[in-house]
Amino acid sequence: MVFPVKFPYTVAADIVKYSGAAFNVNPDQQYLSQKKVELAELGNSLSATADGAAPFVNMMAAFCGMDARSDIRSIALELEEDIAILHKGTLVSICFCFPSGFVPAEKLGQSFFGLHLPVANGENLRASSEKVSSIISRENAVFRRHVWTITALPGLSQHPKYKRPEAAGIDDLYFRTETQTTVGVKDDCCFFFVKVDMHPLRLVWNDKEKRELLLSSTNSMTEATLAYKNLHQVKKILNVNC
Repeated sequence: MVFPVKFPYTVAADIVKYSGAAFNVNPDQQYLSQKKVELAELGNSLSATADGAAPFVNMMAAFCGMDARSDIRSIALELEEDIAILHKGTLVSICFCFPSGFVPAEKLGQSFFGLHLPVANGENLRASSEKVSSIISRENAVFRRHVWTITALPGLSQHPKYKRPEAAGIDDLYFRTETQTTVGVKDDCCFFFVKVDMHPLRLVWNDKEKRELLLSSTNSMTEATLAYKNLHQVKKILNVNC
């Protein structure tokens, strides 16, 4: 289990160089099946491609070892990871079947800065967005970043259409992580691969070291961050059960 929790909690472009594979070449069939379900249910809200961006989609297909194609959904359906493409710092194609509380298609055409505009206490992240966008778009540059949250919604998708259950205790909560990998390619283009993992929070909570770090990190969040991540009730539950 990936456990990227840090204390104190901060919002930053904490990317690190990475030398491994950008995506799982042997995808879990449960992910692929769930992607089909999500696309059938939410369709166009999960995927969009800008006019003229088909060549970049085809580049991504080639990078993933697939035949030529212009529909990004056909690529995403063969990968565990959600995927997106930036060109010159602007989102030109996306297929996120498991979004974290946003509507993927609405992000099309936004800059790297704009993509992070709603993030609470994300001033440092936004201030560095132009520089980060340039770095990750350099040809052959590969970076990785992890983010985490706690949610009462058990599914891989946290699409805003899905109503979040009211949590009463630790066993009603799930530990969610995203492993975000970027690959810079030619023509000032960058591929995004986002792997979502969900685990019952109890698996983390039963580990004393992880429990203490998780509690400290959550308690260090600002009110704005707690509201943005919908963690006020979660914070209460963690502190009652510590």
